[in-house]
Amino acid sequence: MPHPFPTLNAQQQPHAWAIAPNASALKSLAEGIWNCAVQTKQRPLVVLSTAGPLMGVRAALEKYRPQDPDPQIAFLPQVMSFSDWLEAAPSAWKFPKKQTDLERWLSVYINLRKHKIVQSWFKAESEAGAWGLAQAVIDACDSLSEAVVPLMQSEINALVQNQTLDSELWVKQVETLLDQAIAKAYVGLSRKVVDQESNVLLAFWRFLSSPGDPVLRKHFALAAHLQTARTNQAVARPLIWVETADPKPIDQEMMSRYLHEHSQFAPVVNIGMGWHSVALWSEALTGQDAEGELKPADSEQQSLIDRNIQASFHDGWKLLAARRFEELAWATAKSIEAHLIAGKTNIALVAQDRLAARRARALLSRFGPSLRIRDETGWKLSTTRAAASLNSWLELIRSPKEGPSASTLLEFLQNPFFDIAHTLQKPSEACLSPIAQLEDILIASQAKSGWDTFRIAIERANAYSSSRGSVPYESLLELLTVLQRHHVQWLELKLDCENAYLLLQSNLQEMGMAQQLEKDSAGKQLLEVLKTFDLGEGAYRQVAMRLSEWLSLLKTVIEEASYQEVGQQAQATLSILPLSSTRLREFDAVVLVGCDEQQLPAFSEPPLFFSDTLNRLLKASTITAQYIQQARDLSQLLISCPQVDLLWQSKSKSGEPLRPSAWISRLRTQLPDWPILEAKPDTHSSLSDPLQEAVTTVNPDIALPISMSPSAYKALRDCPYRYYVRSILGLRRAKEFEEGFDASLAGQVLHALLKNFFQALKTEEQKTYSSIHRSEDARREWMQEHLIKHSEKEFERLIKGDARVTGTLRDWQKQIPSFVDWQLKREAEGWQYHDAELLVGFMVMLIDPDGVQREVEIVGRADRFDVNTNSSSAAAVIDYKNQGINKIKKRADHLLNDPQLLIYARAVNENAIAAHLPGRTIEQAERVSLKADLKKADDKIVRAYPVEQMPEMMEQFSEQLNADLEVLWARKPMKAFAPDSVCQYCEARGICRKGMW
Repeated sequence: MPHPFPTLNAQQQPHAWAIAPNASALKSLAEGIWNCAVQTKQRPLVVLSTAGPLMGVRAALEKYRPQDPDPQIAFLPQVMSFSDWLEAAPSAWKFPKKQTDLERWLSVYINLRKHKIVQSWFKAESEAGAWGLAQAVIDACDSLSEAVVPLMQSEINALVQNQTLDSELWVKQVETLLDQAIAKAYVGLSRKVVDQESNVLLAFWRFLSSPGDPVLRKHFALAAHLQTARTNQAVARPLIWVETADPKPIDQEMMSRYLHEHSQFAPVVNIGMGWHSVALWSEALTGQDAEGELKPADSEQQSLIDRNIQASFHDGWKLLAARRFEELAWATAKSIEAHLIAGKTNIALVAQDRLAARRARALLSRFGPSLRIRDETGWKLSTTRAAASLNSWLELIRSPKEGPSASTLLEFLQNPFFDIAHTLQKPSEACLSPIAQLEDILIASQAKSGWDTFRIAIERANAYSSSRGSVPYESLLELLTVLQRHHVQWLELKLDCENAYLLLQSNLQEMGMAQQLEKDSAGKQLLEVLKTFDLGEGAYRQVAMRLSEWLSLLKTVIEEASYQEVGQQAQATLSILPLSSTRLREFDAVVLVGCDEQQLPAFSEPPLFFSDTLNRLLKASTITAQYIQQARDLSQLLISCPQVDLLWQSKSKSGEPLRPSAWISRLRTQLPDWPILEAKPDTHSSLSDPLQEAVTTVNPDIALPISMSPSAYKALRDCPYRYYVRSILGLRRAKEFEEGFDASLAGQVLHALLKNFFQALKTEEQKTYSSIHRSEDARREWMQEHLIKHSEKEFERLIKGDARVTGTLRDWQKQIPSFVDWQLKREAEGWQYHDAELLVGFMVMLIDPDGVQREVEIVGRADRFDVNTNSSSAAAVIDYKNQGINKIKKRADHLLNDPQLLIYARAVNENAIAAHLPGRTIEQAERVSLKADLKKADDKIVRAYPVEQMPEMMEQFSEQLNADLEVLWARKPMKAFAPDSVCQYCEARGICRKGMW
């Protein structure tokens, strides 16, 4: 039987009342509050110990409002959470200035930085570890303060009563009181604390506690509320205290003392939870004894528990076990979907297994705006795209002075909140695709890190674009300049908390990120978090620290912040919440995921400094108390909700079986017919029609290219299907940066320095007085000396941007003597350098199936041309390869499939004037290795590999080229037939599926 609401008499002590936290709990509570209002003819103040049931209590008060109430109580009773009530304390402006969380972190961190040995004790040598340790120290100091500050409550009350006291003098008196209270408690606590780490904690607490601590402000607020009741006894309203959860012993003592003192001036009702008709397990009914141990249930109590189980809504409880994680998430989503189909509009997903709950949420996103999802589990702000965008900038500015990696740079530039048009002060239409262009350039050149490296890659791309008549990427260089300027500002900043905050805000404004974040829900909340770093004129604004320390602090603060989703109207609402948030709340159905023995019950992380025994001595939260509270929360949930689905994963990651929670197993002993259902996902069967052969025909509406490079022709020879996908359809695989340093950009530099060197050699040969005419040794010495200089000069910028390139330079410098010997030997045979990096090509005439004559241009850039001084008509083409001679030989074995040199030779032979070789024909073509094997003897080093039987190969190549192009222009079927060595790296591999047949 429920207890009737007490009759409020003139007794000067709190009236006690208990309600059963069952399905009618809110109704009972609302009727009791209205009863208080009717008896006192005043509007009561209702304070809830937790904020979760706040809206439910207000709704219940409206629903159960008495008929024709007295005008004095016509308004709803005022309902507040305990924290809001403290914040609304009268004369709060007189309290000592509240320290922000950031200021408290800084105060502890400054002291930790002076004592590195403390960080080493707790394995917190890194910046992130130090900030985490600072947070743990603050939490522990608050626990100590909660044990000590109640000793000075009477002195605080006396201070608050003195309304005329100067606020500064009051703060000094509070400091004195705090010192005295700590001095008294310190001796006793130090006797209980024997380990070295806890002694250090006591020292921190002794010197860091201040009147601005949250614990002290809580007691100031209680004193202020008490003083208001004392001075306005004639009109003091009734106070109703609702204890929705078991308090910590120290909090229970504090509130009991306050309620007793408040009852001297106004009626006070202390409402608790009565578990006799709700408890489903003995611990939920009996609680713990004075020593903190579980009380055993006697036979009468056990009979009561059995009756509660039989009288519950157990027909609506469903047990579901899933074998794998994905099946668990699927079963959770299907359970929620079933409740929605049944017409339930207010559903709770209790996330004991947060990972499975998040996965289920993703599956439920297919319902779209018709289902409103409210996540109350503390969704981290750091997981939003707004925080990820800011983090990409933080990673960029913490890069070394040479510059960020290409991955870091592109990650920042590709974030959706970066406004490139605003940054460059250009119209939006002029900034449509520079980021994609930059990505293509950096990946193609494999420029992996460094501002100078990026500039070199862009400049070379610009030079290439200009030579082909395209528009160069000028805006990319401007963008790099702006970003590098911001980066340098951070590196040169003598950083303290104030100027770091100002510079970050300036960055966000100049790059348009602040404006874009303001338009985003998570972005707005992120900007509010950043504002907490504005310390104003506080004592910590000029605390100096390293950039890495400040960035770690910033990331830690963002990690601690929770994201609050924007509410919206929908046909149904799903609330994702922890078990503790279900207290005194009404739901049509509840799905509880994570009911296995490892996750239910779930305990909070043990404190870094205090053992469970010491927590009991300090009257703080203990493991036993948490266990009892969760048992009561689960009992309340099962008793109050008619539809509850309990799900868990029956197999762990290692494959071991997982049993349901012991609480569920104990219930099943009383409910033997309660089955465990196996969650099985929907399966669908169908007949497959496997692909027999990868083949395609060029669509008549698709235009065929009228120009082809040597690499494109090689793709056609490797596999026509590959050429079709890459060159005709234009489908390219998204390339990535490989591990380590790739020689792509270094290879380009090698080609450039060799061109510059040979041009300098030609100029030097025109000087009659030059030393190179004296002897072969003098010529060798000059060539080696100047080739080394050219190499150092060309590689200088590349090394400045990426120091790893130094190894490539050193490897090349070792090759120089051998390369010079090869060049001298070549010159002795009559060959002389002529020109380099020339764009040459020729036209192929075709007749397409419609009888129309077509011209296809075959064009490429040759590395080098030589002429023979012994013949007025002979010339040679050379292709540099940054490879060993063995790889070059393998390529030469398939010359007709990779006819790069033959293309250059035919281009010169058909149009020598365009190649600046009038009257000459190519009689020699060879690939030259820039990575010869230097371990061999000098006379055995092979550096060049010529094309053999040049005339015959040229004739075969021309016939083959015409045949291939005629097949292409005839739009005949293109089949995938390449060998595995080609398929392994083919961009079209995922399309053609050749490996499947």
